[in-house]
Amino acid sequence: MHTAQIIRRFNFHDWGGTENVVWNSALELLSLGVTSEILATAAGAKPGKTINSGIKIRRYPYFYPYWPLGSRQKQALDKKGGNPFAPGLRQRLEQVRYDLFHVHNSGRLAEMVQAVSRKQGVPYVISFHGGCFDIPEAEQKELIAPLRWTFPYGGILDRLLRRKRDCIAGAAGIISVGANEVPKLQELYPDKHIIHLPNGVNTRQFRKRVKYSWRHKLGLPPERRLYLCVSRIDYQKNQLLLLKMLSEQLRAGEDVHLLLIGPCTVSWYLEQLQEYCRVHNLSERVTIFPGLRPDDERLVAAYQEADLFFLPSLHEPFGIVVLEAWCAGRPVIAAAVGGLQYLVQDGETGLLFKSDDLSSLLQACQRVRQPGLAEYLARNAWLEVKNKYTWARISQRLANFYAEVLEQYHHH
Repeated sequence: MHTAQIIRRFNFHDWGGTENVVWNSALELLSLGVTSEILATAAGAKPGKTINSGIKIRRYPYFYPYWPLGSRQKQALDKKGGNPFAPGLRQRLEQVRYDLFHVHNSGRLAEMVQAVSRKQGVPYVISFHGGCFDIPEAEQKELIAPLRWTFPYGGILDRLLRRKRDCIAGAAGIISVGANEVPKLQELYPDKHIIHLPNGVNTRQFRKRVKYSWRHKLGLPPERRLYLCVSRIDYQKNQLLLLKMLSEQLRAGEDVHLLLIGPCTVSWYLEQLQEYCRVHNLSERVTIFPGLRPDDERLVAAYQEADLFFLPSLHEPFGIVVLEAWCAGRPVIAAAVGGLQYLVQDGETGLLFKSDDLSSLLQACQRVRQPGLAEYLARNAWLEVKNKYTWARISQRLANFYAEVLEQYHHH
């Protein structure tokens, strides 16, 4: 089986959860007889073809249909929320015979795939990685902020190209990464083949001990606790709540250091975090480090050395970084939002706190110090990963889903 994996952007130097899923599942599918070609826009990268670990990656020129659109606005859309046109990508889909299209975006790229699917008689499936029903209103407004004072001519092009807006309706199958959104999808599309397929994790990578030491680099004394959060520097990820937590704990005499690792997708939010650190004298107790490649041993070292891992997101469809922390044997404290409520079993594989609630977060920090609880959570979480979230298991389920979709499509 030969598949086209269509994704809005694919850049090893600016990694996100969707790229992680596409790349690792493509690698694992090879052993199951399923080949994948990754087709993306050139957002954050150069157009052209590369081959990595036997996987072909093609990136195409693209544009956003807004005028005027400056370079900073374009970069903001590249990082988050962009809905581009990519004519060259469509040509590739029409020129090569694929058995199945798998699109990881519900915007114009999915509408383009739908049009080619009808023309070529090739089924397509669509994955929802970033949530589609529970995105907070404030986040939705921020997504369109770069487009203020621009003229959107995309609607005109859509009509000229006769694109259909409901790309889900034409899909032969739907994958929801977050368990919380499956019921809504089933309600809206009762005749569709819909599955919940969570993200996976490279267990070997995060279990293997590495030599790099963050404690040594940061000059931390042995008694100082190291807290970690790995996620984009973004208002959605809500790192500001961790700074407020740290301020309270330092005021209470606790000895802690907070390490934030992740690419910056919202520059004003990074400035807000830095200003908060300056005003509250936290600069020597907080380290903000740019995003690391997924294969960088410094990322693994951060997980392995941390005393606690936090994910305080306001909106989180899944939370692949939780799996990475579990692999490294770290206890996790996460916000009870979105897919995290289904991923983390409170009191068994981690601790949950009320969204954006400092008091609830501080209570979770006290709770995890109960004798033996951190070790109990970490032990259970590792068993959960081994039994449910290895890439081998996830990719086998994906291959089975592809086979079922193809059989149903050609049977009808």
